[in-house]
Amino acid sequence: MQDTTLALLEELIARLELVESQPFRVKAYQRLLEHLTRLPRSVWHSPEAILQALEGKEKIGEGLKQTLHQLLATGSIPLLEELRKKVPDSLLELRRLPGLGPRRIQQLWREVGVVSVDGLHQALQRGKLHKLSGWGPVLLQRLEEAIRIYQKQRHLLLYAEAVQLWQQVLGSLREQGIRAEAVGELRRALPLIERIEGIIPIESISFLLAEGWLPEAERDQLRHPELPVHLYGVEEWGEALLRLTGPPAFWEKVRKRLPENIRGLTEEVLFQAAGLPYILPAWRDWEDIIELAEAGRLPKPLLPQHVQGTLHVHTTYSDGADSLEEMVEAARGQGWKWLGIADHSQRAYYAGGLSPERLADQTNAIDRLNHTYAGAFHILKGIEADILPTGEIDYTEEVWRKLDFIVASIHEKLHMERSEATQRLSRALSNPYVKVLGHWTGRLLRSRPGYPIDEEVILAICAQQRIAIEFNANPYRMEIDWRWVRRAAELNIPIILTTDAHAVEELAYWRTGLSVLQKGLLPPTLLLNAYSEPPFG
Repeated sequence: MQDTTLALLEELIARLELVESQPFRVKAYQRLLEHLTRLPRSVWHSPEAILQALEGKEKIGEGLKQTLHQLLATGSIPLLEELRKKVPDSLLELRRLPGLGPRRIQQLWREVGVVSVDGLHQALQRGKLHKLSGWGPVLLQRLEEAIRIYQKQRHLLLYAEAVQLWQQVLGSLREQGIRAEAVGELRRALPLIERIEGIIPIESISFLLAEGWLPEAERDQLRHPELPVHLYGVEEWGEALLRLTGPPAFWEKVRKRLPENIRGLTEEVLFQAAGLPYILPAWRDWEDIIELAEAGRLPKPLLPQHVQGTLHVHTTYSDGADSLEEMVEAARGQGWKWLGIADHSQRAYYAGGLSPERLADQTNAIDRLNHTYAGAFHILKGIEADILPTGEIDYTEEVWRKLDFIVASIHEKLHMERSEATQRLSRALSNPYVKVLGHWTGRLLRSRPGYPIDEEVILAICAQQRIAIEFNANPYRMEIDWRWVRRAAELNIPIILTTDAHAVEELAYWRTGLSVLQKGLLPPTLLLNAYSEPPFG
C-alpha cells in the first residue's frame, strides 16, 4: 500500500506540474507526499490508520485528507485520471534529462509540440528550438549530448528505481505467503540496473501463473505482466542465491571450490564449504575479491547504524523546498546526531545562491537552533561553494573562516579537457578552507558522463591535504564512482556519504547510497558519517 500510494502521488504531482497554472496546488500535494514519506511503515495497514497519523500535521486540510482517502480506497482519483488523458506518458520521460524542469517541458509541449525524448531529438536536429526564449546555444548543445547518452541507456534503471520496483513486487509476494529474494545486479547494488531479478520456491510458479505472471522462454522463469521484474523458481535456495547473484565469473571461481554435494546448504555455509569468509554481494564484482578474502583483507561492512549524520543539505535559503528547521527536524527523525547545511554559494545565482549577507543570516539562525538543542543535536554551518572556472573558490576568506566546512563543487563550464579540469580542481583543493570535494566529475547517470580528470592526481592532493571526498547519494549521481572509492580508501582518504537533499524526503537517499558505496570496499573507519561527533567545526 505504501509504495503504490507514494508512486501515485508522485505521478499526480509530475503531471500536475505540467498543466497547473496555480503552483500552490502543486505545493499542497508535495506537502502531503512529504508527510506521508515520514510516516512509519507500521501505520500503512489501513486508510484509517494513515489518516489518523496525519492528524495535526501542518497544512494538511480536510480536502487533502479526502483526496488521500479516495486514493487509498480506490487506487486513483478523478484528477489523476483526467491528467492521464491530458498529459502524455512520454512527456514525463523528458524529466529525466538534466536542465529540463516543468517550465521548460511546458514550453516544449505548447510551443513546439514536443512530447517525447525522441521528438525532442528530432526538433533539435531540425533547428526548431533555436527561436525559443531562453534556449541558448550552450543549453542546446548540452541537451543534445544528454539525449544521445540517454537514448543509449534509457533501458537501464537507476539503482533506487530498481529497489522501489522490487520492494513493490516483494510486498505483494509476501502478502501471498511467497518467499522471495533479490539476485543479480540489484543484489549487487550496481548504480545502473539492466534487469531486476529475484528467486522464489519452484512450487510457487504455478500459483503465480494463475495470478497473471507470464512465463519466460526458459523453464521455471516468470516475468511480471507490467513491471520489469523477472523471477526464477528454484529448488536449492542457497545455491541459487549464490549462483544467480553473480556475476558469472565470481560464481565459477566459487563453484570450483565447492564439494560435489551442496544440497540444503545456505549461502553462508556454501562460502564456508568453499574455504572462504562470507563475501558481501556488493563486493562480488571485483575480479580479485576472492584473493582479498583469502588474504583476510576484506573490510568490515558499512552498516546503517554507522550513519550518525550527513552534510551537503540545501534549504529554502537557496533552492531547497524545505526550511532549515524542517530539514533539521527530519534529520533528527532519522536518529542522527548532527547535520551539515550547505546551500548554494552566490555564484550559483540561478539556484538562489546566498550573498554574504544572506549566508550570515543563515549562520545566525543555525547558532540559535544549536542553542535550543543544547548539545543534543549539532548543526554545522557550511556552504556548497562554486569552484570558479579559474579554480578559485566563491566568496573571500572573510566569509570562509566563519564557516565550519566548505563543500567545493563545479557547477558551470562543465565541458573541459582533462588537463584543464584537473588543473581547475587542483587549484581549488589548495584552498585550506575546503573540507570536502563535491560532485567528483559532475556526472549524471543516463544523461551526462562527467568531465574527464586525472583521478590519481586529484586523489593524491586529497590525501595530502586531508580533504574528504563526497559520495553523492542522489540516485542520478552515485559518485565518486565505487571503483574509485576503493583507490581512495587505499590512500586513506575519508569519504562522506551525502544526500545533496533539496527536500525532506531526499534525506532518505542515504540508504540506497550506502548500498552502492559499499561496493568500494570502504572501511567504516574512513566513513565520516560514522563519527558520533561532527567531523568538522
